[in-house]
Amino acid sequence: MGLLKTLILGREDGIRAKLKSMVLGGGGEDTSPNISYSAPSYSPSTSPVQTAGPDKLEPPRDVTPPEGFEVVLHKGALKPGEVTEVIAGGTAIAVCNVDGTYHAVTNTCPHAEGPLGEGTLDGTILTCPYHGWAYDIIDGSCSTNADVSIATFEIAIEGDAVCVRL
Repeated sequence: MGLLKTLILGREDGIRAKLKSMVLGGGGEDTSPNISYSAPSYSPSTSPVQTAGPDKLEPPRDVTPPEGFEVVLHKGALKPGEVTEVIAGGTAIAVCNVDGTYHAVTNTCPHAEGPLGEGTLDGTILTCPYHGWAYDIIDGSCSTNADVSIATFEIAIEGDAVCVRL
């Protein structure tokens, strides 16, 4: 039932929940000019200690990527075992860190267009968050359906930058 609810309503912190909140006006802080204080509040984060500082979240700007590559990520922004979504050259890409080695694949699952960058990474297997289709990020093969595969992208590391060939 939880999967069905997620498919229909989206994730609690997903884009559909944010759109619903904006349209229906639910649950957010009132920042209208009619209240006495409308500026957003900035309270200290209660989340665990961040391993990447603010300078690590943005791709390094002082790096010249190799010919045909684009800088997409700072190496420190993605811990081993994590996956994230990036947009490079108008293409959505899922970048994965497997024990310090970076891999990149298309961000869209061919089964139901799920966002692979929001999936789970177990070794070199990336699992789609929508229906659990699993892909090997090394060669793009699908262990769920042998007739399906996803595109992989070549990675280059330049200094502290993760670069992807488009």
